[in-house]
Amino acid sequence: MMEIELKARVRDKAAVQKRVESFARFLRDFDKSDEYWHGPDWRFARGTKGFRLRKDGEKALVTFKQKRNDGGIEINKETEFEVSDAAGFEALVERIGCEPFYNKRKTGKAYDYDGCTVELVSVEGLGDFLEIERLIEKDEPSEIALAQGSIRAILSMSGVPEGEIEGRSYSVLILAKKADASGKLRRS
Repeated sequence: MMEIELKARVRDKAAVQKRVESFARFLRDFDKSDEYWHGPDWRFARGTKGFRLRKDGEKALVTFKQKRNDGGIEINKETEFEVSDAAGFEALVERIGCEPFYNKRKTGKAYDYDGCTVELVSVEGLGDFLEIERLIEKDEPSEIALAQGSIRAILSMSGVPEGEIEGRSYSVLILAKKADASGKLRRS
């Protein structure tokens, strides 16, 4: 499965929510807690062996991706599966040498429009974002281009300027913020 996804910073959450609700169908409120893990060889090939364990309500999902970025839009080959026992899964991956790396928490509202999932999210420590995602079956350039067009159209309909697109991953943003905070502590 291919995931085509864009995220953009939101400066006026109430205004964007009003615009999104004018065209998209509300799906649900959510509170997603993500734990990012490194595989056993992460020290030698950083970023190549990582995965995420997401707790979303009663569900626990494991996800790993092969990522690339095209003009601020992520194009990911994504593998995702549900586990019935998150604690048991964590115990297993620790046993085989995996280590937790960092956590992320997202709360917000999910909507559906034109085959895309539209989420208005608050990311703890980073602020508010609009995420727009479409899943496609194959890594075909024409399908990717159509998905990118749909996503950019929804961004425009939401009233968020293209200049607000955030091409960096949440991982990069969170880790940069942590590094900046630890640097400030060392200088104090």
